[in-house]
Amino acid sequence: MKKAYAFYFLNTFIPASLLFCSIFYIFTKQTQKFEQQTLKIREETALRSASDFTSTLFKDKLSDLFVLSEGESLRKFLHDKNIMNWVQVSREFSLFVRRKPNYNQIRFIDTDGKEIVRVNKKNDEPEIVPKYKLQDKSDRYYFKQANSLKQGDIYISPLDLNVEQGVIEEPIVPTIRFATPVYDGYGTKQGILVINYTPAELLEKIKDIFKTLLGDIIMLNSDGYWIMGADDKKLWGFMYGSKVTFGTEMPEVWNAVKNSTNGGSITTKSGEYIFQRAYPLNRADIGTVENIELSSDADLPQSQDRYWVYISHLSNQLISELSAIPIYISTIIYLLLLTAIGLISSVIANIAIQRKTKSTKLLQEATTDELTGLFNRRELNKIAEMEFNRANRFKRDYSMLMIDLDNFKIVNDTYGHNIGDEVLKHNANICLSSTRTEDLLARYGGEEFIMLLPETNKEGARQLAERICQDVRDNPFDTKSGPIVITVSIGVSEIDHTDLSYLDILERSDRALYLAKRAGRNRVAVI
Repeated sequence: MKKAYAFYFLNTFIPASLLFCSIFYIFTKQTQKFEQQTLKIREETALRSASDFTSTLFKDKLSDLFVLSEGESLRKFLHDKNIMNWVQVSREFSLFVRRKPNYNQIRFIDTDGKEIVRVNKKNDEPEIVPKYKLQDKSDRYYFKQANSLKQGDIYISPLDLNVEQGVIEEPIVPTIRFATPVYDGYGTKQGILVINYTPAELLEKIKDIFKTLLGDIIMLNSDGYWIMGADDKKLWGFMYGSKVTFGTEMPEVWNAVKNSTNGGSITTKSGEYIFQRAYPLNRADIGTVENIELSSDADLPQSQDRYWVYISHLSNQLISELSAIPIYISTIIYLLLLTAIGLISSVIANIAIQRKTKSTKLLQEATTDELTGLFNRRELNKIAEMEFNRANRFKRDYSMLMIDLDNFKIVNDTYGHNIGDEVLKHNANICLSSTRTEDLLARYGGEEFIMLLPETNKEGARQLAERICQDVRDNPFDTKSGPIVITVSIGVSEIDHTDLSYLDILERSDRALYLAKRAGRNRVAVI
């Protein structure tokens, strides 16, 4: 029963556990994949929002640049550089510095790099710099690059730190310089207009957007230096001569950023990196100077355009923690699922054993004698005929014994049928103990038994019959009233080449039994 239970249990448990656990694994993976994709989309949306805000914010600043460069005051001054016109330009610049809280300097520089007009912000108030304090900026990078532009072009400097007299201003003042060439009414370049913008509002807004993100966020310039989101030692490294960049630390991710025009993502061993470029300049939204027609791709980023990079790093640990079904919950569900499958398999195994037991019992009832447990007459007919056909086909020996308990009716009449049944079973077991593996003992009816002896000739069958007679005589059945001695008579016959079925052998065995009975019982007769 234990082996049967184990067979049915494992036969159900193994396939079911593999099936359902595979389904659960696939479901878990798909759910995690969906959650990761959702998380990725959320990060991408937030980074894109930061990028859009950058472009929107800078639109106003760059529009101011055009307003000043094309303003009437500056044009009058370019045609007549008297002190009154100079004062008028200075006042206009001063008004912008006052009304624009993040403009800390506006300058007009001629084509030789000499400052002509400069207004600074000092203590939150505009300050017009006297002419004798104006400086030569011909060696500054922003002047060189802006002075080489054509009419209507815009130069945006890198986001760096303000430098005064060759020294980085402390506390640090992040600064962006917007510049555009200035032309007079005759189409002659007269210099460049420069606005120094402190992007405090931009950086604060970016920080607020970063707070909504789940990953570790950094902001880089186009050279891979950290502007936000790193240790203080790394921030603004390019201003202090550092050679350490994000690209030197994470070349795989940085290459993906450099090869992308706008945004994208890359998966590494440490997790997912999602990045987005932010372009301050969108020419189509800003517009340009009069009589300058924009190209059809004016709103598309150009290779020379300044940009920043926002990167969100979702570590493998964070992704796992944020997944819909964390690992520890998946493990618990998996174990509960196995337990449930085990219980169901146990129930199915018990049901299968019960069915098999009932089936076996029905089979036994159909093929065996209820009292002795031996094969019944119907099963005897089937097996006897099968053995007969085999012996006849291969010319093998095949014998048969017909055994009958002598005077058994007297036992029933004297001791009752209950004792008679016990005596019958007792002697059936004695006969059964004499059989070989290939032999068969069946109850033929009443107190008669048939023993089939494949591969046994008549002489061997006779010797076995004599031994059975002796064993029955020597082993009486014990009762409270004393032992009941029983004898048997046995008829022996073997297969003959003229036989058509086993019934021919059975008929001869029956006649031999009759002879043994007539000869005084307790003996063997052979035909």
